[in-house]
Amino acid sequence: MNENGRFLFERAERIFSEVEHLERGLEERRGVSGGHLSIVTTLPYTFTNIVDLFFNDYPHVTCKQVPLSKENLQQFIENGKYDICITTGKIDHKNVEWVPLYEEEIFLTVPKSYNERSAGTIDLLEIDNLSFIGLTSNYRFRQFTDHLCESAGFTPSYQVEVEEATTILQLVKNGRGAAFTPETSMNLYEDKLKHLKIVNTDFKRTIGLLKHRYFYPTKISEAFVAHCHRYFQDIKKDKI
Repeated sequence: MNENGRFLFERAERIFSEVEHLERGLEERRGVSGGHLSIVTTLPYTFTNIVDLFFNDYPHVTCKQVPLSKENLQQFIENGKYDICITTGKIDHKNVEWVPLYEEEIFLTVPKSYNERSAGTIDLLEIDNLSFIGLTSNYRFRQFTDHLCESAGFTPSYQVEVEEATTILQLVKNGRGAAFTPETSMNLYEDKLKHLKIVNTDFKRTIGLLKHRYFYPTKISEAFVAHCHRYFQDIKKDKI
């Protein structure tokens, strides 16, 4: 396409997306369906827990998880193609609003048999002969933890790199190495794992929502946003 064609194509995408949002809004007002959500995210554990609890109050809603790729994020920002984006990276753009929800700590997860020098904590610079298991380097979480390690003067040695996050803790549980684990993902295989606080630097990230400023929010998407706020507020209360 030439420049005029690209302009028309982008405008047409936004127009059709707006029509779709309006149709869904009318369906909600008529009570035609229980509603539908499309959520862009790469937080599998957090997404599962939030949606599972949401279904307690909205059992007839249908939900689709959309991978947080560059293309899908652009479709969300430019055309409002999806309802909500749950992410750990603040994005400044005139079309979207960033709403921080929760700051979580990232721990080093090791097998239960691992003997740390100081109980419950780990100094990355004192690690000897400990292999790491993690996502491949094209994932945002891997890039984030690599950056934190670099700022602490440490370079993890990855023996296993995977594309599926659920594989990581299973391998750690089996004694194959260590992994960086976000606080909200630490409820798996607790009997065979230890989550150690990293003392070198501030190993934290912020989970937040991106909401579109210019497209019609359906009642069910507004209900889901409110549910996300309550979900993380409850986590904060449990930590007190």
